[in-house]
Amino acid sequence: MNRLLLLLTLLLLCQPASALPEAEIQRYLDEAIKAGGGEVVIPPGVHLIERGLRLKDAKKLRIIGLDAEECVLKAAAKTNSLFLLSGACEALRIEKLTFEGGQDAVSEMTEPGLMNQFAKVHVGRCFFQNQRRAGVLLPKAAVEALEIEDCTFRDIDGTGIVFGEGMTGCSITHNHLTRCKVGITLAGSQRCLVASNEISACGTGLLITAAAEVQTIEQGNVVALNAITGSLGNSIQLNSRSLKNSVIQNEISGSAGDGIHLLGDAHGVKGNKITGSGRKHIAIQEGKHEIVE
Repeated sequence: MNRLLLLLTLLLLCQPASALPEAEIQRYLDEAIKAGGGEVVIPPGVHLIERGLRLKDAKKLRIIGLDAEECVLKAAAKTNSLFLLSGACEALRIEKLTFEGGQDAVSEMTEPGLMNQFAKVHVGRCFFQNQRRAGVLLPKAAVEALEIEDCTFRDIDGTGIVFGEGMTGCSITHNHLTRCKVGITLAGSQRCLVASNEISACGTGLLITAAAEVQTIEQGNVVALNAITGSLGNSIQLNSRSLKNSVIQNEISGSAGDGIHLLGDAHGVKGNKITGSGRKHIAIQEGKHEIVE
């Protein structure tokens, strides 16, 4: 860590535990980005966010709280996003923070005519709660090797995690999602891994769908080894125009709707353990699929 970033960390640690002004946190982030990376530590406290913290062209930057449950970024009543990513972000890590409220917690900021490009972004050991639309929402950016790992998403009016059409080779692993309208949505994403998550009491546990107004493409996403319980609708749903996704060795129980609800075409469904479905364990609505129970 260079001298500037060491100073930023020490300044943050010396602040009182009550709160930091949003402008001050933003200044630390801007200085770190300008310095080319390093570490910014968020101290314990409830830090009120009104405008949203901007991370533009953030590279080799780690943002970490001292304690995941005590370091809270709390949205004001009309806040849209707590963290807004834009430009070319690479090797960015966001860890050990609680995101409270807002329309979204972590999302991208789009500008007309410009495509955001993110690579090697890691979100880990965070809590997301009470967002109005999504915990993590990345619908349009070109993204490679983004990881969401060991986080908790709860009481979200919309979707816990949304990966959009530009997501390639990204992963969602070892997370807990509960009481969301939809746990996880892959909307046109390709070659992404959703594995070893616990999803409970969501409207739909996991949804794979095609991107809006985009021709069907081979998606190649893998959904494996997840535990999905108590879905209010279907536990896993693959929509029309989704193509060649794999649903493997998941444990699904207590769905009010179908355990696995299949539209689209050429999906592989193998070795899933499904119990207590309100309708069918596996419902085929369209397409031809490889199913091995």
